[in-house]
Amino acid sequence: MTRAAFLFALQLGDSALPTGRFSHSYGLEELLAQETVAEDAVVELVESVVLHVVAPLDAVALAEAHRLAALADVEGLRRVDRAVTARKLTPSSRHASTACGRRLAVLSQSLTSDETCDRFAEDVAAGRSDGNLAVVEGALACALAIDLEEAILLELRGTAVALLSAALRLGKISALRAQAMLAALVPTLTEGLEIALRLSVDEMRSVAPELDIAAMSHGRRDARIFAT
Repeated sequence: MTRAAFLFALQLGDSALPTGRFSHSYGLEELLAQETVAEDAVVELVESVVLHVVAPLDAVALAEAHRLAALADVEGLRRVDRAVTARKLTPSSRHASTACGRRLAVLSQSLTSDETCDRFAEDVAAGRSDGNLAVVEGALACALAIDLEEAILLELRGTAVALLSAALRLGKISALRAQAMLAALVPTLTEGLEIALRLSVDEMRSVAPELDIAAMSHGRRDARIFAT
């Protein structure tokens, strides 16, 4: 990548990016409330989400969006966006994906003047496309000249950071332990990258039944810290 693209990659990977990603626990809050989860099990949970949810679904969609954006194929971006929504099995997972994606789509217009990215952002704003986060990220990463593999790693790492941050805020792990866990997840993130590059859009899938059930139960809580 160019130096500018590298700096944009740092910006997209920054927890200060105002997409609302860190207001979601993706079912983790409910799971920790229902069960006594050992600290070491938190990193195993993150590994499972990365390898069985994000890599084979969101990261595949991001990769395809990156490729389509390079071809200026806005209709293709809308098609992938619909495919992602169809594979988000719970209302909370769809809400988290589209709420964050729509905010990033608005922000993207301040980060780039790329015509394809702008047109897709306009489609999202007008409700012509759902605006799943991974699809918006892929189009934006292409517009900012962030390489495909680095863009996928940003998505995988972003999910890992969000889950570890949620575990930290819920008092399950310490800040130091979260950083150690993130470092230990490097091989998992690399494996997730290989999965995302290997699968096609038609092969996209998400398998996390225990977390999906927890996420659905979470929506019925009267008091909660996270949106999902």
